Amino acid sequence: MPRKTMIALLDQADTTLPNNTAQQITAADVRQMIKDVIDSFAPGYGAMQNLLVTLAALGLTPRVVPYTSVLVATPEFTCVPASGTITRLGGGLPSTVNRVSFYADVAAPTGNEVVFSLFRDGVDIPGGTTVSAQGAGNVVQAAFSVGTTASDGLDHVYDIRASKISGGADDVELSNVRFIMEYVPTIGI
Repeated sequence: MPRKTMIALLDQADTTLPNNTAQQITAADVRQMIKDVIDSFAPGYGAMQNLLVTLAALGLTPRVVPYTSVLVATPEFTCVPASGTITRLGGGLPSTVNRVSFYADVAAPTGNEVVFSLFRDGVDIPGGTTVSAQGAGNVVQAAFSVGTTASDGLDHVYDIRASKISGGADDVELSNVRFIMEYVPTIGI
């Protein structure tokens, strides 16, 4: 079943579940309403991981973080580990709301500041973090979680890109990397 907005569910309840003084509500009406509510509010995820990756000679130019496997992908998400992307399928909803989370252990030469940024359809959007490296073999944790919205109901492609704002073009090692997108129910406006 496709997801519905809260407004669509309220309209459905008003239309299919009228005042029952005339015994117009059937078991099938109630059953369908319950199924639609469950489908609309069931968790939805797209998540990928990479246990260990080296971003060779990372510099100022943002580079997409690659992944090696899909942890989970419910029907509204398409995960492509090699390209580092998760597509959020609009599914005909008038708007979509997501929670995006990123986690990684980062090792790089001391003095390197590594930036992790969220991109949608190739454009840097609000969401990200910067970490100061503590030297090769000394990991620091990079993590962020941010809400995103799209009011056009279209499919959008998300990725996380890494770059450096200080230090030379050095290798940056990432371990225990996770990129997670979660479906957040929408009111439908």
